[in-house]
Amino acid sequence: MRVAFPTNNLKTISNHTALSRYIAIVEIKNGEIDERIAVKNPVHELVKNSSHEREHPRGMGAGKIIPQILADYGVDVFVAREIGEGMINNLEAMGISVIVSDEKDIEKSINKIIGGLK
Repeated sequence: MRVAFPTNNLKTISNHTALSRYIAIVEIKNGEIDERIAVKNPVHELVKNSSHEREHPRGMGAGKIIPQILADYGVDVFVAREIGEGMINNLEAMGISVIVSDEKDIEKSINKIIGGLK
């Protein structure tokens, strides 16, 4: 199972999915972490390099770009603190389950998911 998280520092889950610097992908096999991957979030780069000095990624295509990246990496579950309905719909259409959580710590979130698998 591959689980992904929006993050700025690879330790905590970002408040805003589209503005996160990275997407942390964790592969869980046999109830243990098997692999970790950090993918730069292209939407963050688009916003950062935009000539319109945007603080919000609206209109940048995050709801389509991020789900496709996650699908390309074979992600099964996406965990976010805040996420829009459009992105949720696009993720679910690609077969990716969405968990909205108040948990900020990626390791604690992973442990909860592993605990639920046992």
